[in-house]
Amino acid sequence: MTNRAYRAKLWLNRNYNLNKQVEADQRMLEILQDRLGNGVAKYESDGSECHDSDAARQRHEDTLLEMSQLRERYEREKRQLVEETAKTRKAISELQDPAQRAVAVDRYINGLKWENIAELEHVAIAQVYRIHRTMLEQMATVLENFGGV
Repeated sequence: MTNRAYRAKLWLNRNYNLNKQVEADQRMLEILQDRLGNGVAKYESDGSECHDSDAARQRHEDTLLEMSQLRERYEREKRQLVEETAKTRKAISELQDPAQRAVAVDRYINGLKWENIAELEHVAIAQVYRIHRTMLEQMATVLENFGGV
């Protein structure tokens, strides 16, 4: 992989990684919400019940604070993801080859694994890797024209 292609891959991975972080935060928010809803916040981390109501209340308040902070981060990252996705989609749309565009969208917008991309595009995984490699070279040129890399 050339240095240009590597920089293009890093640029594309920003969107991919941010998408994964937003998904992880969303799952964690659901877990914390479940914890509050099921009264699990009233238990110590070792699983023993809190007999001290002050300790139970403190654990509940700590969970609420953690949720609040996580929700703020989640909302901030979600807004950032929308902006990054728009930039990424615009750059991908400049690629000339439809197969390259499809692989780029599947991987960097939809977050699919290589095996799933091969199945979806009805090609061998080795072909997906070849398309991806040439796409990165083309993306480097696109980004240079946009001033991104």
